[in-house]
Amino acid sequence: MNEPGFFGRTLESFVLGSVAALAAAALGVGPVRADAACIKLSDVEIVQLLNRWRTEFASGDPDRVSALYADGASLTATKDGAAYQGKEAIRAYFKDLLAKRPTVSIRPSSLTSDCGTAVVSGPVVYRITGERKGTRAVLGGTYTAEYALRDGKWWIVRHSLAADRRSLANPVGDPASKPSPPL
Repeated sequence: MNEPGFFGRTLESFVLGSVAALAAAALGVGPVRADAACIKLSDVEIVQLLNRWRTEFASGDPDRVSALYADGASLTATKDGAAYQGKEAIRAYFKDLLAKRPTVSIRPSSLTSDCGTAVVSGPVVYRITGERKGTRAVLGGTYTAEYALRDGKWWIVRHSLAADRRSLANPVGDPASKPSPPL
């Protein structure tokens, strides 16, 4: 009758298990962390990421749009344009663009996902306030948005807006001969 009862063994197992878990954590051994797992998105989930960007863009708030981008993200507005690097530069870009009250028509046509990454691309057309009162300019082309999973959240890490000047007759094809306005 010197053996401990059920509760004594349970407490002893708990203590030994806790010590083993702490030792494994200190040595970097143990269960695989959830963010280290290979997470691939379905096509529907990739489109949901794109729709989240579309919703924030439609809000007209540059802070809400730039909040979707990773700290070191890059954004290229036009085919031949320089990249905006970092969240603050991207926010400044959207502040200027959203002041022109743009509307966007975007369609995902290519969707790919791999471990912790996703890419969506397709045709896009932007309509912004034109140079003369009461007019609209048409910009467009093929956009690409690259996402990465970091700390459990999907962030835009690279984005090409394809905002080159277009004609109404050919909003996605070859750019118009006139250079794109600064966005």
